[in-house]
Amino acid sequence: NKLHCNQFPLHFVGIDNHKGSARRCEPLWKNRRIDDITTSHLLNLNKLDLVNDCFTNTTFVDQATKSEKIQTAVLCIYAIRFLNRKLLSYIASSASSIKNVDPKSPSLYLPIGTIMAMSHFCKPTQTAEWNFDHPKVSNVLDRDELSTLFGNKSDGEKWSILKDDICQDGDHGRTLIQFIARKI
Repeated sequence: NKLHCNQFPLHFVGIDNHKGSARRCEPLWKNRRIDDITTSHLLNLNKLDLVNDCFTNTTFVDQATKSEKIQTAVLCIYAIRFLNRKLLSYIASSASSIKNVDPKSPSLYLPIGTIMAMSHFCKPTQTAEWNFDHPKVSNVLDRDELSTLFGNKSDGEKWSILKDDICQDGDHGRTLIQFIARKI
């Protein structure tokens, strides 16, 4: 049976800054019969104002189709083997109350309960070397990088770390972090 939007109150949006991503994802979603609750958007993830527009309840213009999409509140952000430290810092420092958003500086609002999940290459310990050609060491997380970034802040914006584990990928033995944090 196909899962229809009116049966499922959530909608899943794949966001990437590579033009070919939608072409690869859409057949996967169709084969799993979830294509009516999923969409993909081309978005420059280095432009935080565009990310903010996409992640909030404002009207978002999809750069690939130039069509307007009405977005609802973000409940979960999930990144697989994608590292953008500027974007991660922006998400980690997001305000949990719309009242805490400074209109003079780019600031992201994510409601309490928002989930941030990530699977990415990571050094297995704080002092470990990265002994692989791919990815480059500059694109590998330090062991405590995410827990430090999403740890409780003195400014009152807090995340609860639900999972912070290291595992190995199935093809080359490289270490990956499995990280999940929830906005509290």
